[in-house]
Amino acid sequence: MRFPIPKNFLFGAASSSGQIEGGCKEGGKGEDIYDYRFRTSPDYRPSDPNKSADFYHRYRDDIAMMKELGLDSFRFSFAWSRIYPNGPEEVCQAGIDYYNDMLDALLEAGIKPFFDLYHCDLPQWVMDKGGFVNREFIDWFATYAETCFKEFGQKVAFWSTVNEPNINIMAPYIKPAVTPLTGDIEKAFAAAHNMILANYKAIRIFKSMNLPGKIGSVTHVMPTYSLSNDPKDQAAADRQMAFYSGWWLEPMQKGHYPEILMQHPFVQEKLPAHYAKELEENFIEQDFIGVNIYGPYFAKYNDNDPLQIETYDSPFITKDGYGFGYYPQGLYDVAMDLKETFPGKEIFITENGISKKKWGNIEEERKDDYRVSYMREHLREVSRAISAGAPVAAYYCWSVMDTNELGSGGYSHIFGLVQVDYDTLERHPRDSWYYYQKVIADRVVD
Repeated sequence: MRFPIPKNFLFGAASSSGQIEGGCKEGGKGEDIYDYRFRTSPDYRPSDPNKSADFYHRYRDDIAMMKELGLDSFRFSFAWSRIYPNGPEEVCQAGIDYYNDMLDALLEAGIKPFFDLYHCDLPQWVMDKGGFVNREFIDWFATYAETCFKEFGQKVAFWSTVNEPNINIMAPYIKPAVTPLTGDIEKAFAAAHNMILANYKAIRIFKSMNLPGKIGSVTHVMPTYSLSNDPKDQAAADRQMAFYSGWWLEPMQKGHYPEILMQHPFVQEKLPAHYAKELEENFIEQDFIGVNIYGPYFAKYNDNDPLQIETYDSPFITKDGYGFGYYPQGLYDVAMDLKETFPGKEIFITENGISKKKWGNIEEERKDDYRVSYMREHLREVSRAISAGAPVAAYYCWSVMDTNELGSGGYSHIFGLVQVDYDTLERHPRDSWYYYQKVIADRVVD
């Protein structure tokens, strides 16, 4: 059976500045939180962010490979600390020039740029001033966003204010991230709230400038299923989905926190009463929904948890080297849920990918049949969702090339369509690169 994809559908690939760019001490770039941690914390170091794939120097050659692949769009991110290296007052012109040249290269190649304002590499100066929980964060972010809109607004086709805020903003205050409410929940709620308000402010600035692109945000969505037919377990699964993903999707698309959580006694106790009103007063609509989809959660009722949720990995689902479960139907389920919950809003699958741990044979590691199978199955679900009426407009494979997964295994993961030999920095297309090239050209999934 063959699964058609519409002619106007965007096939893309994604990565981020902090994960492939490198050049951390060049072009006037300031420290971000990963640069700082690597420099100062020998007992808890992420992988060296300066090493990376050296996209900073090689982006024109890499973009030529993207053109050969046939990409319609490339999703990347601006490094905030490359544009505002030392604080919210002074712009680094070298950073502006660098990204302008990169954007020109993408446009020359016929590739539509999709850029995140914030992916994960927070400037260290923001952290030194209190990070996301400082109310001034809203204005710092808005200033940075306005600069990016002014400098790059005629070139960027799609903007995201923030990538995976459930992981990059809320989770640092909740340990471990996948278990609700075991850390400082008041700070977690404050950080989340400030980011949502910053998102509103940035979007309002964008729309006031009458720029040609579209703007949204990107949320990591893990489809969550009940472990039984017990109504308590089903309600727990709904709360988990609402807490993990809906805490961002609902405010950013509708201007309010999820009702299923606002009715819960624990949230009523811990969430400041004025937050809901601030959302209502500041809400502004986004142009699309960006979702990163990897694997599922399973949940059941647990009275010992503040939200009565206990989450599980399924013993019946294979996991990849990163720990994500292999469940392609989850993509279809998420697309159909978004169709019903946010009718009429375009859906961008902004990340979807699979990892293996490196095993040391660089030639064998180019043979990634597992990724070909993964992409085939997930793209079939994209086709099914479109046929069922879900307005899925784009699919971005994670990642265009091997990445530094920062604090979660560094360079040991194989995520890329393009292999990066970190000893020589040579690039080699993997088997999945050729498979994706054919899908893009034919607009059909086998």
